[in-house]
Amino acid sequence: MIIYVDDMVVTRNDEEGISELQMYLANEFEMKDLGVLKYFLGIKVYKSKLGIFLSQRKYVLDLLADRTK
Repeated sequence: MIIYVDDMVVTRNDEEGISELQMYLANEFEMKDLGVLKYFLGIKVYKSKLGIFLSQRKYVLDLLADRTK
């Protein structure tokens, strides 16, 4: 589990365990499930058969664009 201010990512090999945790947290806090993780804190997340890949390409391009201004 990763929590940053009001954003949270839950990952686990056990789908039932994730569902149980989500139900528990939903009873304690107002929350919504945004589905499969695509972005978190500006990091793009790719999932494939080979694993999970993280990319900050957009962040780097934004930094480079700011330097040219």
